[in-house]
Amino acid sequence: MICLEKINYENQIKAFLLPFFYLLLWVLAMKFEGSPFIYIPFYGLMGILISLIFVNGIHEACHCTLFKKKWKNKVSLYLFDFLGANSFIWCQRHSRMHHNYTNTMGWDSDIEQGSLLKLFPTENFSNLQKYQHYWVFLIYPLFLLNWLLIRDFRDFYSCNRYIRKFIKIPLKEYYKLLFFKLLFFSYIIIVPVFVFNVGIGQAILGFLTLMICGSLLGMVILLTPHVNVGNEFPIPDENCKLQTSWIRHQFMTTNDINSENLFSKHLMNNFNYHLAHHLFPNISSVHLPKITRVIKEFATEHHFPYKSYSLKKAFKLHYQLIKKNAIKTQNYFEETM
Repeated sequence: MICLEKINYENQIKAFLLPFFYLLLWVLAMKFEGSPFIYIPFYGLMGILISLIFVNGIHEACHCTLFKKKWKNKVSLYLFDFLGANSFIWCQRHSRMHHNYTNTMGWDSDIEQGSLLKLFPTENFSNLQKYQHYWVFLIYPLFLLNWLLIRDFRDFYSCNRYIRKFIKIPLKEYYKLLFFKLLFFSYIIIVPVFVFNVGIGQAILGFLTLMICGSLLGMVILLTPHVNVGNEFPIPDENCKLQTSWIRHQFMTTNDINSENLFSKHLMNNFNYHLAHHLFPNISSVHLPKITRVIKEFATEHHFPYKSYSLKKAFKLHYQLIKKNAIKTQNYFEETM
């Protein structure tokens, strides 16, 4: 029997410290606005901090494990909006879609990357995607840029998105979307240029450095636990029902990363124990290593497919999926005329 407390105060400390350092780096960048070799690296560090703030604070707040009071978690999510994303639509995508329909095409919008990349084996194939194993290295560094400028707006305004079939987006969320997007680009680009006299080229280069650094770390966080040839991509039946239990579905679609060190524990917030998080999403991340030991015993006893890879192997398996999906497969249900 494992005794678990829902809230961990270490995460609360990080939830305050990481945004403080983010703002401090911005202030220092403004102080050294005339030195691009200082200004731009500071923006790169801000990008890294965006991903760390997400995994240590925003993700915990989304699952109401950062604070005991629900309203405190809700207020904390506004930090995500301040960082350029939209907390409302992401929480809907993450909690409703990703956790319930992991690796299911059309339903798991958390890992969906758009038409340039084919991640789901059953996804429609386009001629662009047959080269995806070459340009994937150019697309992933722009992951955050796509999220900020395309993905959020698509989920808000495109009627074809599955998330729109599940929820009605309140009118105030549309105003909040536009307000915080403008706020983010104001303090990242506009204020440095018009208030601190940063050159427009330097400001844009700093912004792109922020996006690239944040994206690369974000890809380590988001891709390695799910999107690889070692995991399955279940297909719903004609009634939109999956063929396995929810618990087995999580085993089939999720893997752990077997690296336990100070970085993965304290800065990556035990995100490498990802299956435990999917099975117990409302438990603080500090307890995931303990829970994982029980999960391994359960998997052995009941013949469930528990998987754990090194970070290097997880990236290798991910690339194998990208390359495999670059090959057009015959759709046997499609009639030729």
